[in-house]
Amino acid sequence: MSTTTKALTVEPPICTISSAGGKSKHKLFNQSSSRLAYKFKPSNNSNYSVNLISGFLKVGGIVDFEITRKAGKSKADKLVIMFNEAPADATDALKLFETNAPKSKLTGEFVLNFSVDE
Repeated sequence: MSTTTKALTVEPPICTISSAGGKSKHKLFNQSSSRLAYKFKPSNNSNYSVNLISGFLKVGGIVDFEITRKAGKSKADKLVIMFNEAPADATDALKLFETNAPKSKLTGEFVLNFSVDE
């Protein structure tokens, strides 16, 4: 089972980590016919971190990423994964998400929900 848009898929689709802390490994798949830039944005940087901030995915590409949770009180947190079509000559994925950056037709975001085991 996976969380998906027409462009990207994440497996597994939910991040389950103990409130005592821990790690969860996931895969991000590019299902589009374009090179994509991605950016990870946790809703709670105090408790969660991702081993990647941003990057590029070639057509059909896969990237492994790991979410780490520090011990702490649980609440409804999530990881927003933003994506944007990336020109072949782009070398800095974060620049494609700046406010003044041009947006392509293939752009969006989706949410990976966190489920905390008590």
